[in-house]
Amino acid sequence: MGYSAEQIDELLKSGTLERLGIGSRRACYRLPEVGLCVKCYRSDDEIAEGKHPGRQPFKPLSPSVVKEIHRCRFDEKRNTCCQEHEYWKELQSSIPKDLMDVFPATMEKMLLPSRGWCVVEELIQNADGTPPAKLYWEFTLAPPSARPALAAAMDIIAEKIISSAVRIYDPQNILMQKNSDGTFRLRIADFEPSARTIVSPDRFPFVVRMKLRRRFARFRKMFGIYAASSDGK
Repeated sequence: MGYSAEQIDELLKSGTLERLGIGSRRACYRLPEVGLCVKCYRSDDEIAEGKHPGRQPFKPLSPSVVKEIHRCRFDEKRNTCCQEHEYWKELQSSIPKDLMDVFPATMEKMLLPSRGWCVVEELIQNADGTPPAKLYWEFTLAPPSARPALAAAMDIIAEKIISSAVRIYDPQNILMQKNSDGTFRLRIADFEPSARTIVSPDRFPFVVRMKLRRRFARFRKMFGIYAASSDGK
């Protein structure tokens, strides 16, 4: 992997790592020279940045989210990173390889001294090393002639995810990864944890499929990404 838990912890504390993204609970950072990134719960300084760092007006994180971050950092059972890692391992033997290839190729959970349980995984990036944009943004900017191909790719991914009842946060998180030959792949970097429910949703895959169908339908409507058969109209 190239970095020990102590080394990653020191890099995070130094503030020198590039932050690739930040959610309400976790942040993701690029690890230099290894094609990997580390995801962990927000630090106290990042909690102070609020719900949308840099945006005005300032919106603090809700007290319940802050409490969850502090409670779950070192709790292996409740920690989202640990749940994500375990779910990723389960999926390797339960879904087709072409669908598994949509998600990070490598993933390892790691206990950092100051940040708690984190996950180190493949850094999904374009061939030129730049971060991939989200599919909906690429679709919005693409000329009309290119949109059917993007819609068709999303239709294929959606069908496979729904069929296999793979828990993902939201279709808005689908990334468009550009290859050096001008082609692209759709990738997803996050799974949806199950610990916030009393009973694991995996016991009821038909419920997961229903939720996914609603999410994809809402996503298409929101961003105008329609089925490829409609030619984007």
